Amino acid sequence: MQEETRSLEQLLLKIARLEQEVTDLKQSKTDLEILLETTVSHADTIAALLQESNQKLQAEVAERQRTEAELRASRADLQVLLIKTNRDKADLEILLETTAQHGDLVAAHLDHQSIHDPLTGLFNRRRLEKFLKQEIQRASRNQRSMGLIMSDIDYLKRFNDTFGHEAGNVVLREVGLFLRKSVGNSDIACRYGGEEFMLILPNASLEDTHQRAEQLREGVKQLQLQHLEQPLTTVTMSLGIACFPQHGRTGPEIIRAADAALYQAKRTGRDRVIAAT
Repeated sequence: MQEETRSLEQLLLKIARLEQEVTDLKQSKTDLEILLETTVSHADTIAALLQESNQKLQAEVAERQRTEAELRASRADLQVLLIKTNRDKADLEILLETTAQHGDLVAAHLDHQSIHDPLTGLFNRRRLEKFLKQEIQRASRNQRSMGLIMSDIDYLKRFNDTFGHEAGNVVLREVGLFLRKSVGNSDIACRYGGEEFMLILPNASLEDTHQRAEQLREGVKQLQLQHLEQPLTTVTMSLGIACFPQHGRTGPEIIRAADAALYQAKRTGRDRVIAAT
């Protein structure tokens, strides 16, 4: 009898456990249904969040790729710059070595550039003033005369307008070459500025100066110039002359006298020589 009672109690206990398990399963089912419902109701939000996260990730990847590309380009530029720097350094070392070995030649070249006009090869205005002062002092000391010719190319602007700006440079360069070839050993030819030239003639009288000016005027007219294989029109010059000490005892005074004579030559028709009065 006791055995049956114990068996019954065990059965009842087992039934109670099963009922509890059934109850727990029902509760779990309810919780799962609630979770599923919640998940379904927020599916769009979750999808949007996932899409936004994916877009941010893609943007970060693209930015990183761009940064890496810029870094590679910067490294390449740096490499090129390094190569150029090394080459420039080598060139500079060669230049320094050459300068050290040929310092006198370099100094002479720089001195030549500082006193000559780069286009015509004649002495520049700065050097002219020094030469003129020296020659006036020498002429005064030796009681000799000194001639000064101031010339201006007529209508140079027409060459630029007709044949192009470089044509004007051709005229200036060729006239400068002609003057260099025409001056004597003691004469000094300078480019005064623009299309104006000046010649200093030591020991020349007014008559000598006038004769030389006429020779230059005629010689310039005989030049046959070309630009881009195209003949240029005839070049003419107007010239004003003055002498020390007749027309001044200082450089500025003689230049003013020659310049006034040049203005008179241009005003009265150009292509002529006028002496200062």
